[in-house]
Amino acid sequence: MFKVFFISGFTLLLNLIASGQKIIPFYGPFPEPAPNKNMLFYLQRTVDRNTVIYELNFGADGQLNNDKPVKVYWIDFENGAKKSSLTFAQSKFAYGIESEEIEKSKNIYVLNLVSYKKIKLYLKPQGKDNNYQVHTLIKGKPAVLKRIFVNITGGSYLKPVVSYIELSGNDLKQGLPVAEQFKPGKD
Repeated sequence: MFKVFFISGFTLLLNLIASGQKIIPFYGPFPEPAPNKNMLFYLQRTVDRNTVIYELNFGADGQLNNDKPVKVYWIDFENGAKKSSLTFAQSKFAYGIESEEIEKSKNIYVLNLVSYKKIKLYLKPQGKDNNYQVHTLIKGKPAVLKRIFVNITGGSYLKPVVSYIELSGNDLKQGLPVAEQFKPGKD
């Protein structure tokens, strides 16, 4: 029985991969996740209302996990705002994040989205409380990242057609909202 289940499940997976489930864009409204003290930023895309959350990853000792300082998970707004883990494929090829500590004495990390490494993100402690923030360039100026929006206009889950990516956050100097859209591969 296990063999039959495995083969039929594997066949289903192959059919999904071969057919590439088509994306029908969803244009909102998009919910804003409830803020929490550990949330760094979130990602939304025009596939559905579900949102990917990027937040600080603390160990049982209350210290930032140096090997994996950011944890990533879904808020499934389509099903009552339930939290769920990314699948292996989502984590490795789409929404996961890679990190490397670049200044150990200052606890600064460079972060890369696995699906688009051209966006340089830096996890840094800031202010008198040393609260962590993710910094990047928005419109060529240093900013605190709050949201990434991916406008997907079609294609499939395996090969989406992305018309633009929007980074939004707050200017680091004045704290004013700032946003920038760009076409992937043309930045």
